[in-house]
Amino acid sequence: MSSFDQTAIERTYQNWAKVYEWLTPIYLLGNENRLRTETIDSLHLLPGQTVLDIACGTGRNFPLILERIGPAGKLIGVDYTAAMLDRARERIEREGWQNVELIQGDAALIDLKRKFDAALCTLAIGVIPDYRGALGRMVAHVKPGGWLAIGDAKRSSRLYGRPFNWLANLLGYGAAEVMSRRPWEILQEILSNFHYKEWFSGFFYVAAGNVPFIMDNNPAS
Repeated sequence: MSSFDQTAIERTYQNWAKVYEWLTPIYLLGNENRLRTETIDSLHLLPGQTVLDIACGTGRNFPLILERIGPAGKLIGVDYTAAMLDRARERIEREGWQNVELIQGDAALIDLKRKFDAALCTLAIGVIPDYRGALGRMVAHVKPGGWLAIGDAKRSSRLYGRPFNWLANLLGYGAAEVMSRRPWEILQEILSNFHYKEWFSGFFYVAAGNVPFIMDNNPAS
């Protein structure tokens, strides 16, 4: 399967929004915190910086980002699904954060008319139908020299992991995620100082690097 259609994805995450907070740690077999932390650590954030969180969902990355950029920084979260953004908005209000803005939109089409110090996407690049377009828009929104990182689940290519790819596919199906994608290979061709790391028998990964100072006009096409 190349991707789920946008209607099916939105329907899935309208439902996921109701249970996302407690189900995600279980669904990811205890790897959620590591994946989010290592992805955000890969951005090398500093106080006062601006960050773009693509497919931000209910905002589970927000605390980790905000503790690094502080109150002088700015965080923009983008998501396609209104129900997920409603949960994120509740989190922002509950925590009293004043430097977080939410935008509903398609990650493959966004044009925010500004550039950020860093951008990330966790647990969604395998969901977005036009993931190549989304990667291109992420790159376009990062300042030259800024950091970009993705973290997600995938099928394993390791000898001892491959027998369990059927389970990865099954879990991916429940989250409308295509587990066979290899988006880090696209980033490897675009970013400088690229690095890639996988764990849990190759079923989870983080990929990151710097946006070059000279870019192709269509970096992920």
